[in-house]
Amino acid sequence: MTPPLISVIVPVYNVQDYVAQCIESIINQSYQNLEIIIVNDGTKDNSADICRKYAEKDSRIVFLEKENGGISSARNFGLDRATGDYISFVDSDDFLYEKYFEVLLHHLADADIVFCNANFYKTDADLTFPSNESLISPQTVEFSSIELLQKINTFKKPLVIVPWGKLYKKEIWKTIRYPEGRSHEDETIVHEYIDRAKKIRFIDLPLYYYRQDVAGSETHSIDLRKVNNYYQACLNREAFFLKKGMNKEAAKIYNNGKSYLIRKSIKMKAQNENTTFSAILKDPKLFLSSKFELIVKKLIYKS
Repeated sequence: MTPPLISVIVPVYNVQDYVAQCIESIINQSYQNLEIIIVNDGTKDNSADICRKYAEKDSRIVFLEKENGGISSARNFGLDRATGDYISFVDSDDFLYEKYFEVLLHHLADADIVFCNANFYKTDADLTFPSNESLISPQTVEFSSIELLQKINTFKKPLVIVPWGKLYKKEIWKTIRYPEGRSHEDETIVHEYIDRAKKIRFIDLPLYYYRQDVAGSETHSIDLRKVNNYYQACLNREAFFLKKGMNKEAAKIYNNGKSYLIRKSIKMKAQNENTTFSAILKDPKLFLSSKFELIVKKLIYKS
């Protein structure tokens, strides 16, 4: 019996210092039945040349090229061309533990999504790896879709939100794609694919290695466009929760998004209709505790 095929989608953009380690960690996995979809998103450095050389040596690698459109566009490009039974995303400046796919596939079992813990590290840091003993019977947590939606912002943050560190049944992505041309794309759709899963399993093993100190990374820069994108993602999830009758969760996500928008706007001294004293006090959906915190911050930054 042929083992299931896993489509691994790797968007690549200006990561010449890291992409070889990423690809090596994928091609050397203990689980070998992989379709490795590398998407060159218009990279301007030598990343594409590095990827081509690996593609020439490994027939499992599908090297695709497109004009720069951002990480959402690259992931969608890969999703549209994936032929595997399962889907996984790997960021090209990260790398995987050697038994990453073997362990995730084993624990997927009757679930639709499985995800694991991560090592958040800085380049040149001393790294630790799971022992063989820890792989035998790791601690796991199971959720229904509703249970994980209720804990979407609290359980092992940010592991629920991010697309990497997970293995998905392909059907989960049948009608879902990332919004293009905006940041916080993961926040925008995570509730949609959780909602499509009957069971989700978490493995408390750090099998994914996330690099924290990449220069120019989207994660490490912030501006008003990104702040507004995050706020819009929160509004999208609020509407989703309200539609499902999850009013308590809807109120929390609205407060989370609106408070974030106002706090960041005040800090950047960006005046808009949301940051006035009157707007803060009159917003009927903001919790009293949120209003008090925001008024204090506005007074501090005003002085």
